[in-house]
Amino acid sequence: MQVKRIRDLIKEGQIPVIDAEKGFTICDLTAGYLRDSDDGFTTDSVYGFDGRLNIRPSYQRNSVYSQDKRDAVMMTVLEECPLNTIYFVDKEDGTYEVLDGQQRILSICKYVAGEFAVASDVFPTDLPQDFYNLQANMRDIAQKILDYELEVYVCRGTPSEKLRWFHRINICGEPLNEQELRNSSYTGKWLSDAKARFSSKGGRGVRLADENPNNGASEPLLNGSWNRQEYLETALLWAARHEGHEGKGAIEQYMLDHFADSDASGLWQYFSTVIEWVRGKFTDYNKALKGIDWGLVYERYQNGDLSGNIISKGANEISDRIKELIEDDEVTAKMKGIYLYIIYGEEKYLQIRQFDEKTAKIVYEKQNHQCPYCLKNGITKQYAFKEMQADHIMPWSKGGKTVEANCQMLCNYHNSSKGNAW
Repeated sequence: MQVKRIRDLIKEGQIPVIDAEKGFTICDLTAGYLRDSDDGFTTDSVYGFDGRLNIRPSYQRNSVYSQDKRDAVMMTVLEECPLNTIYFVDKEDGTYEVLDGQQRILSICKYVAGEFAVASDVFPTDLPQDFYNLQANMRDIAQKILDYELEVYVCRGTPSEKLRWFHRINICGEPLNEQELRNSSYTGKWLSDAKARFSSKGGRGVRLADENPNNGASEPLLNGSWNRQEYLETALLWAARHEGHEGKGAIEQYMLDHFADSDASGLWQYFSTVIEWVRGKFTDYNKALKGIDWGLVYERYQNGDLSGNIISKGANEISDRIKELIEDDEVTAKMKGIYLYIIYGEEKYLQIRQFDEKTAKIVYEKQNHQCPYCLKNGITKQYAFKEMQADHIMPWSKGGKTVEANCQMLCNYHNSSKGNAW
C-alpha cells in the first residue's frame, strides 16, 4: 500500500483546503461535522472534512476513549504538542476513510462541536472551558485550536491491503478485542444491521438485554459492554451454537455463513427468543442472573437435558423454590449458586452447610474410627481421621439437617460413591 503525507498532497493540489500553506488543520477536519450524526456505533454515518472524510467506516470500532483520554487529546492540542500520526485511506473518488486515529479525531470534533469542556493551564482561569466559550471570550485560543496542523498520511491500495494496515496500525493505542477484529473482516449490510441492534445504546438487542420490557426496569442479563462489541459477540456465540457451530472458530463460521445476508434479523430473532425465555422464567430479578450463558442453557432446555429440573417448571414455582432456598439455613451458596441449582439440579451449587470439625471428631470417636459402610461389608479397618469425611445420613434433599444426630463418618471411597442414597 502506498502512503503519502497529506501536506504533500495538498501542495500538489490533490486535496484542496482553505489554506494549503498550513497543511491539514483542525478547522479542515471538523468542517461539516454534525454531532447528531454520531449514533455511537459503526454505521458509516460520522463525517468530517465537509463530508469527504468518513470518520467511522464499517471496519472501525466504537468510541472507546474514556473521559480522561478524550481530555488528554485536547490538552495536547492546546499545548501545541504533536498528536501522533493519523492515517486516512484514499477511496479514489474524492473521499477518504479514517484508517487509524478515529478516537483522537472524534475527541477533537466533539470538543469543537461544544460537547464537552476541558481545563488547561493555557486558559487564564482554572474553570473548564468548552469551545463555544473560547470563541466568545478567548478568540485567540479558539483560533489556535482551529489552526492546529494534524500529521496525516494518506494510504492507497486494495481492500485487503487496507484491512491488513488497519490491523497492523491498531496494535498500538487501544488494542482491538477479538470481536472488533472479526468485524473488520466481515463488513457489509448484515454486519451494519447487527451492530445497529447490538452495538448501540439504543439498539433493540442492547435494550432487551439491559431492560425488562415487562416493567421497564434496568435488569441487565449480559456481561461486558455493548460499546466494545461484547453484546454482539454474545449474540453471535449463541446463534452459532444454535446452528451447530462449536469450538474456537464458531463465531467466525457463523459470520462467514451470514455476512452476505441483507440484514441480521435471524440473529436478532434467536437472541430475543433466548432473552424473553429467561425473563419469562425468572420474574424476580437479581443481579446474579447477569452473565450466565443463557444461550447454552436455552439450547439444553430445548434439547430436553433439563427436563427434570426446576427450570422446567413455571415462573411461580421457580420463584417459590428460590425463596425457599434463600430461607434455608442449610444452603450457604450465594444467589448465583441458587440459580445454577435451579437450572442444572446439582446440589454442589448450593454449598450445603458442612459439619464442623468438632462434630466430625465426636462422631469419629463414637464410630471407633470405623466406616459403617465398610462394616456392612465385613471390613473392620480403623481409619485415620484425615482418611474419613463427615457425611449427612439423611441427605439435604430429603430433609436432612447439619446436626450431630444426622452425621456419620465415611471412608473416602464410600463418601464419594454414596451419592444421594441413605
